[in-house]
Amino acid sequence: MKTKQLISTSAFILLLTLPQLYGQALPQHLARGPVPPGPGPRKGPEHPAPDRGGMIPLTTVSGTIQQLTGNDDSILNGFVLGTGSSTVAVRFSAHMGQSINGSVKTGSSVTATGFSEVTPEGESIFRLVTLTAGKTTITDAPPTPPATPATPNIVTIQGKVADFQLTKQGRPKALLLADGTLIKVPPHAADQLVNMAPKGSTISVNGYSRPLGDGQVQLQKRSIIEATQVSVNGQTFLVR
Repeated sequence: MKTKQLISTSAFILLLTLPQLYGQALPQHLARGPVPPGPGPRKGPEHPAPDRGGMIPLTTVSGTIQQLTGNDDSILNGFVLGTGSSTVAVRFSAHMGQSINGSVKTGSSVTATGFSEVTPEGESIFRLVTLTAGKTTITDAPPTPPATPATPNIVTIQGKVADFQLTKQGRPKALLLADGTLIKVPPHAADQLVNMAPKGSTISVNGYSRPLGDGQVQLQKRSIIEATQVSVNGQTFLVR
């Protein structure tokens, strides 16, 4: 027993002296011994960080629809509500578009229940949860997933660049052709195409046609293509 204790003591002394032999400081957790856990909840698989979500109070606004609005793909996702003293930018999930478009129009009197928020771009909006128009009530609910996923439709088109679609920060993110087709490319590719294919240039595009999602409706009919290859001045480029 004494021999085992002497070996253990010698090993510990060697552990303490080795760092000094090589000019290194002893790690703090060895020099000080085990550090007791601090106060408060521990983070990790057994003690996850507290969820910062919570109860969101709902409010109600009533007024007249002044204009239906859509996103950059012209997909209906909101309307401007006139309350008499001001206007409110109302936004809703795009899959509610068909239900709302079939129940209201410009000039309809509605009551909107939801909550106010500020988008990442700094825009103040009213996020719709429930819309009441006359005897019709439409509530935001998850869209029904398709029974079978849609098969990608590969297309090849050619046309003239009419304009570039920009982000709110002024950075190009898509090309708009003269026939109204919207060509989607990653932002870094759009930055290159601004110089390679300015307005008026003729380009050829290979890609996938993007179908509308469940419940979506376009305010302005247009094809949306996710580009995989773009040809400019006889040179073909892979889009990544």
